[in-house]
Amino acid sequence: MARTNTLLSIPISQLRAGMFIVKLDIPWIDSPFLRHSRLIKGEQDIEKLKGANVKNLVIDLSKGCGPELSRHTTTGQQADTEAETEQANPQLQQASPIPSPKTSQAPSLKEELNEAKLLRSKIRAVMGNIMDSLERELAIKTAELSPIIDDTLASLERNNQALMNLAHLSRKTQKLADHAFSTFCLSLNLATYLKLTKDEQHVLGLAALMHEAGWTQLPQQLLGKRTAYSPTELKLIHTHIANGRKLLKKADLPELVLRIIDEHHELVDGSGYPNGLNAEKLHPLSLLLSVVDRYDEMVHQLTDKPGMLPTNALRKLYVEADAGKYDKQTVTALIASLGIYPVTSAVLLNTGEKAIVLEVFSDAHLQPVLEVHYDTLGNPLPSAIKVNLRDQRDDAPSRAIVNVLDPANPIDDPARRLQPEDI
Repeated sequence: MARTNTLLSIPISQLRAGMFIVKLDIPWIDSPFLRHSRLIKGEQDIEKLKGANVKNLVIDLSKGCGPELSRHTTTGQQADTEAETEQANPQLQQASPIPSPKTSQAPSLKEELNEAKLLRSKIRAVMGNIMDSLERELAIKTAELSPIIDDTLASLERNNQALMNLAHLSRKTQKLADHAFSTFCLSLNLATYLKLTKDEQHVLGLAALMHEAGWTQLPQQLLGKRTAYSPTELKLIHTHIANGRKLLKKADLPELVLRIIDEHHELVDGSGYPNGLNAEKLHPLSLLLSVVDRYDEMVHQLTDKPGMLPTNALRKLYVEADAGKYDKQTVTALIASLGIYPVTSAVLLNTGEKAIVLEVFSDAHLQPVLEVHYDTLGNPLPSAIKVNLRDQRDDAPSRAIVNVLDPANPIDDPARRLQPEDI
């Protein structure tokens, strides 16, 4: 055991209820808990950590008991709550878990999907017209965007899982408009999670909708190119920031919105473009948009790299944040808001069953609602079965996610049942 002030490093074998952990020897994304800092409340918590292959951890003796002490499992609960809120991005308003997607007052996913699909159609139509005007270098009017932001925030408040499903669906046409839609929904969902002010949400929403305006002046075959970009192509792509500023200078957009658009490809360590600005010179909302933009680009193959499964995209983002490219607190908040297995993810269960993630819970990110399509032997079911992993029956086998699957792989999905359709 190694002791530093009130911190103590111990092996997992010495972990007991009543201890307050502050650090694990595994990446955050592999943790069974939403936060690394938490009170251990019972044997179940310890078993989850062992199952995640934790070998050593650090506890805080000022917030919980040590190996030689015994403490009631509820002691330190207030400190647990305080430590969780301390994880928030200091540049943005304090993050706290959003309510689970369903409450007694909230509409079901199926009910909210109807509203979300209408909203998506409206956004697509508006953005299609705007993109068309930008392509022809015509003046645009953004007055109709404000009601769209209000409607989107209302849908996210009712049941955010509907728009999150739509944002993650694959798309074959209208790549630019659909990227704007997905980035817009994901950004506002993250803004809601971080409890940004209404003004901040509106500024971010406008920037997310218009952030790729400059791409309308570029060859569209470069968007999601299947082969590596040449130096000439990269240089051309980098001009979309300046192109966007030129096209939008006559639009009635606040200067802060234009600044965020200008900065959405800048990186925390100063290695981004167009100006090589570092975190100290970037607006916090620019840091947020850059993270969401990067995530959607990876999931929907909008660069010269192959598309990635949502879980793998989050893992890569976390690694890139760890290397100093992206704001780590923002990436952590994105993962917390989407879950380790974002909606539409195809997953393998410990029972051998295969399923699609329908809904995630911010307070139980390893226990989403699933739609099971394959039985324990790998055979397609006649009809899908809906399962809530955090509300399982005692008389049924306990289900848990053990891996992500690739629906494009015939071995993972021979009957093509795990590929979410356009809903």
